[in-house]
Amino acid sequence: MAISDIIIAPATLLTAPVGTALPNANTIQVGGNWPAGWVKVGLTTAPISVNYMQDLIQIEIEQTGLVVRGQTAKEALTVETTLAELTGANLNYLVDGTLTTAAATVSLRGEEVVEAGGSFEVSERAWGFEGLFKQDGSIALPVRFFIYRANAILNGKLEFAKKAPAGLPLQILALWDETKAAGRQLFQFQRVTAKQTDEV
Repeated sequence: MAISDIIIAPATLLTAPVGTALPNANTIQVGGNWPAGWVKVGLTTAPISVNYMQDLIQIEIEQTGLVVRGQTAKEALTVETTLAELTGANLNYLVDGTLTTAAATVSLRGEEVVEAGGSFEVSERAWGFEGLFKQDGSIALPVRFFIYRANAILNGKLEFAKKAPAGLPLQILALWDETKAAGRQLFQFQRVTAKQTDEV
């Protein structure tokens, strides 16, 4: 039992194209840059919550009233939070539209335009988030969670109010990654438990 294993920390959300390399636990420190392709989505106004669901088939036989075996019928993983920064890029992750940006010129204002609706296709992205815990109360080590393939949706109303930021309610719905071995096809949790013995 270790009190240092109790984790209370904010998390940073990132996204990347499917297949982008994951950060190396041996070389990338807390807050360090993840491999090329990963983009920080920005600030959030709600905790990042993960919900893993597993539906089991319970197998019964006539010779006993007890369940003799369980088998997975369905797995599902969702991640939810609210993005604090209302940008064209963030909105476009959730509505799966087309983002067009233009820089300001002498005669035109800079702008972001998101257009969406009418497409049957839903894009897929990789998602990840990073928090930290402190070994011996002082050494910051990363805690990371990765979803290899997922769809993202706007999970609620986009509200403009005088007493609250116009947040983007985000829901990430994990998908099967057939390139991984069975038992490893949905997500990965990574917690670095100690520095290398030769690290200062």
